[in-house]
Amino acid sequence: MAGYPFPGHTELLAKRFKAKRVAMMFVAPQLKVVLATIHEPLFEIRNGFCIGTVFNPIDLADEALRTWFGIEKPRIGVCGLNPHAGEAGRFGDEETRVIGPAILMAHEAGIDVHGPFPADTLFVEDNRRKYDCIVAMYHDQGLIPVKMLAFHEAVNVTLGLPVIRTSPDHGTAFDIVHRGRAHPGSMTAAIELAIDLAVGRVAKAASR
Repeated sequence: MAGYPFPGHTELLAKRFKAKRVAMMFVAPQLKVVLATIHEPLFEIRNGFCIGTVFNPIDLADEALRTWFGIEKPRIGVCGLNPHAGEAGRFGDEETRVIGPAILMAHEAGIDVHGPFPADTLFVEDNRRKYDCIVAMYHDQGLIPVKMLAFHEAVNVTLGLPVIRTSPDHGTAFDIVHRGRAHPGSMTAAIELAIDLAVGRVAKAASR
């Protein structure tokens, strides 16, 4: 709407910084979620869905959890793409053909990652608490639980950039602009998290 040929800030920043890999991480008090695909029509995800599509967010999440959030041995859970995580091919083969090999590749790289699990049960509290981060296969699969649990507290962090970048977890709300109705919670949380991450990075650099 503002005249830029990008579906979102993530894609624009990736282009500007010439980042080879980027991912959206959503940080909320209750959970962290990274998206394998971002602003893509649901019916078109399959066309470009490959092992790298799943491995890259797992790898970027592991690195971010270690370097930015101070988790020495992160545990990552991965959602399936299909209902019931495909049920061994009964509801699609993406889990066995793409997601499983990506998880194996991550294991071989030393990442503690598990799945693929049915998304409708992985986000249940008892299950999600087993993991430091969950990798979701598409936008709404990951964003619905985040926004249900912490709409005014969650923060979007762009992984893969050479700088720290945070933003609110929601859109720009053109429909209520200049009306004084926008809730500042997520914006405040984004600023606070950016400060925390920057302070942590400076402290880590000073300790070397």
